Amino acid sequence: MKKKLFNSLLAAFLVCSSTPLFVHSTFAASIDGAEAQLSSNESDTKTLGVFTTIPDEAELQRQEQYELDSPVAWEVDQDGNKKEVPYIVPNNPNLIHSNSFSDANYTYVFEGWALSDHKQDPKRFFVDKITVENRTSSPLPLKYIQQNSVTSSWEVGANIQAEAELKVKFLASLKATLGGTFNKSKTTSSSTTVEAGPQNVKPGYSASYTKYRSGGYGKGQASWRKYPKNSASWVGMYYTGESGWAVNENATTITLNEYKL
Repeated sequence: MKKKLFNSLLAAFLVCSSTPLFVHSTFAASIDGAEAQLSSNESDTKTLGVFTTIPDEAELQRQEQYELDSPVAWEVDQDGNKKEVPYIVPNNPNLIHSNSFSDANYTYVFEGWALSDHKQDPKRFFVDKITVENRTSSPLPLKYIQQNSVTSSWEVGANIQAEAELKVKFLASLKATLGGTFNKSKTTSSSTTVEAGPQNVKPGYSASYTKYRSGGYGKGQASWRKYPKNSASWVGMYYTGESGWAVNENATTITLNEYKL
């Protein structure tokens, strides 16, 4: 009798105790799922890694290839005699006009621009970079979202920079030979759009997305008629060898680089 009573009590205890254990297990699973979903949602709007608009040393070294040739200048008089002369840098705003500039003794009136060499480079202008260094034991996501607006500016010779008509001719010559639209500058605006990735970064590795804006290069000869100041009688032609990189308004590139830590 006692044995039957003990067995009945034991069975009742097991039934009652199993119910809270089962409920607790279900509750814990629900919390874990909610946390996982929250983490997933947060990862859609947040970007891991270090974002910068400042080029590092390696990028600065890479950009050395874009250094412009030193400008040169020469004159040809009315008898056809040619001689090298100093390159004049127009630096007095009061002596620079829409199609001419002056120094102490002469006025130089823009005559024309002849393009002799040209090329395009999709990685000419550094925009920004985002890097993830994975020092954990699990993969980490890397994705590119432009977090700040960045303005890319052209790099050109002093006369292209200063003389309005030469500036127009230079940009037009790039458009005619390379296609696309080129300008003095272009702002790449910040965004919430994921433009690249996500890319899984393996444990023990560093990876980065770098964004560039394309540029167009032109090299050629500019010419001016040379007049003594306050005179309408020209005395010869003044020529300069000019070059520069202009900004492509419509072309950007994002590259992925990865290396072991």
